[in-house]
Amino acid sequence: MKRILIPTDFTVESLQLVEYAILNFPKTKLDIILVYGFKMPDMKWGLAHFSARREINKLSTESFAKAKNVLVREHSDAIERLSVELFTGYNSFAFQNFMEPLEVNDAIVPEGKFLHFDHSRCFDPTRFIKKNVDNVIEVPLALGEEHQRAKFSISSLLNL
Repeated sequence: MKRILIPTDFTVESLQLVEYAILNFPKTKLDIILVYGFKMPDMKWGLAHFSARREINKLSTESFAKAKNVLVREHSDAIERLSVELFTGYNSFAFQNFMEPLEVNDAIVPEGKFLHFDHSRCFDPTRFIKKNVDNVIEVPLALGEEHQRAKFSISSLLNL
């Protein structure tokens, strides 16, 4: 089984990286770990009540969850497991500690700036993945219409 780390922003478009893994590792069972960067709360109360699962559930959209479930069902012969993890560190040393129990040697990341993070506590873990994972494959991805509109505020205001 091959364990692969893939960054996500909880959009359906980011699941293209999972499809790439399935197509490029045929006849290999995959354990795919989607990684999302999240800054821990600053206050003691926030730290005491922090739950990674609760944050993942808040961040995950209905369309993302449906697309992820469809992907797992359609490719059950290739996907052994598809999970989501929050990386809550600030540097490469923290990322190495995050990766150690996961035992990951491979990663698939988007080429260029593809992932989009709206929440102030969220960040793109791609730079940590590139720096700390042995085998990283960069993939050019296509943006969906919803993702493209988010870039242009005038066109979204005019509903173009």
